[in-house]
Amino acid sequence: MSPSRWHRLLVALFVVLALQASVQAQEAAEPPQEYVLGVFPFLPVANLERIFAPIAADLGKQLGRPVKLRLSSSYEKFIAELKRGSFDIVHIHPFDYIRFGKPQGYEPLVARSENLFALFSVKLDSPVNEICELKGKVVGTPPFTGSVTYLALDELRNNGLVPDQDVTIENFSNHLACLQQLQIGNIDACATSSSTLKTFESQFGLSLKRIGQSGEISHTLFAAHGRLPAAERAVIKKFLLSCQLSYIDENLRELFIESSDATSGRYFKAVRDEDYDQARQILERVSSP
Repeated sequence: MSPSRWHRLLVALFVVLALQASVQAQEAAEPPQEYVLGVFPFLPVANLERIFAPIAADLGKQLGRPVKLRLSSSYEKFIAELKRGSFDIVHIHPFDYIRFGKPQGYEPLVARSENLFALFSVKLDSPVNEICELKGKVVGTPPFTGSVTYLALDELRNNGLVPDQDVTIENFSNHLACLQQLQIGNIDACATSSSTLKTFESQFGLSLKRIGQSGEISHTLFAAHGRLPAAERAVIKKFLLSCQLSYIDENLRELFIESSDATSGRYFKAVRDEDYDQARQILERVSSP
């Protein structure tokens, strides 16, 4: 090989190595890819920030990359982002997981350790003592797309009451708004979560009469999109199963999660897709004419 050709090869090799080193240096300088945690708006944004920002920060430490909390100002905006797959990790209620999360490729990781049910309450001086006695009454619920609402509608049917025929259903923006309307007498009964009812009574120093509850299903869950590596989904799951939530204000923690498991002391339990089959059956019944 001629000296000139050797020279050209050496120059070409030098250029390739230099470019490779430049690319590696740029990659090393770039910050690690961040993940986005989305949360359905079951509480005011300020409360959700105080609950989930620390969880996102701890998840980031476990994963070795930032986890950015993205909160939505409305349920509609949250669902729109969910449908676009904008979230890498999501905290979502069971029926939205079934309707939107699973079809978009989100995989369940953990759910709250207690089960979810709708608790019906009336004022102490109400003549109503059982759910079946609500015929002709006005029953308040959270938003019409809420898990407690689906559970409440299903339980009314179980008691022989057809919603919007035998009872009038009024949807409110959240659980607390429903209880407030009950207290001032604008509705006859309210269906909420147990934790919200207890918190409402504690905050306002009053008592309401429980008249029954719906059946129970697996609770609100954390899910991760299938595009996340399996190893990272395992890290998220392991962290949440051991999470103590000690940094969350006690009053907020009661709104977020009712109790830890009596045996393990943990707030979350592992779940699989089939754990929401009962919720699927309820959704099918409620959606039927």
